[in-house]
Amino acid sequence: MRNFQPRPSGKIFTLNLAVIAICFLIGLAGFGYILATLPGIGEPSTNLPQTCITGGWKLALIITHVFTFALIPLAMKIFYESLKRLEWPSRSIFASQLGLAFIMVAIASEIGWHVTQCWYYQNDFTMLNFMFYFFLISAFALWSDGLVKQTTTLSNLINVVFAISLLGVSILYHLGSEASNDQFKIPIYILLTLIFAVLTYRGYKFLQDWKILLVPFFSVGVNLTFFFLLNKYGGNPDTDPQMAFNALFHILHDLGGTEAGVAIFTWLVYSKGLEKSSPSKQQILVPQNS
Repeated sequence: MRNFQPRPSGKIFTLNLAVIAICFLIGLAGFGYILATLPGIGEPSTNLPQTCITGGWKLALIITHVFTFALIPLAMKIFYESLKRLEWPSRSIFASQLGLAFIMVAIASEIGWHVTQCWYYQNDFTMLNFMFYFFLISAFALWSDGLVKQTTTLSNLINVVFAISLLGVSILYHLGSEASNDQFKIPIYILLTLIFAVLTYRGYKFLQDWKILLVPFFSVGVNLTFFFLLNKYGGNPDTDPQMAFNALFHILHDLGGTEAGVAIFTWLVYSKGLEKSSPSKQQILVPQNS
């Protein structure tokens, strides 16, 4: 008799998918609100020539930002293979992949924003700047959700809270743009920190390794340290340009902060998957062909 393989019983359209869809709609409402209300790039506010970072500093800035597009695909591959080997559900794997992909969307928006600034960092209000924050918040929330093996009422509630918070900071971003007040961006930093705290907790539950604390140390601690130094010593492009400090703290803010945190997290997940794939820890994570 012929042997028949049983068909997969898993459903695509589930209650959890409905919750995620609602969260996306709430978040996208904020995105649409900003698209409708935020003004486009207008004429320069002064008649002074635009201050630009050039030469070696510009090259270093470009390399730092483009490096993300090599790091994230590697992280996506390692997370996919590791979660699969550890028998994580496809829902979680998809969430982690989408979250990591959103990081690249955020960085692409950030690069466009910096190009309009001629690579001289200024904390301003533009659509590209908002897209950077919007997709970065979404990325960390999805990445965090990808570390949940089994959804619960609490995990769904956390997703809804994150989505409503994203809508809230979108409205505040518009108000900050209208008032030209950077203080309205503070809730964005608070929300990013809260989401990263959840990501770290879930990362520890997943890895069972205290080295996970290195991730927020770099991605939050080191990142914000250089961000504050950038705001304090980065100068003003019109009245007090500080080329070296602006470029240096900008580079360290990205390279020693966010990118270092992602690289460490990826290495920890790689090590976890390696343990599962072979007791001797000798095998490399590669797709299995059968």
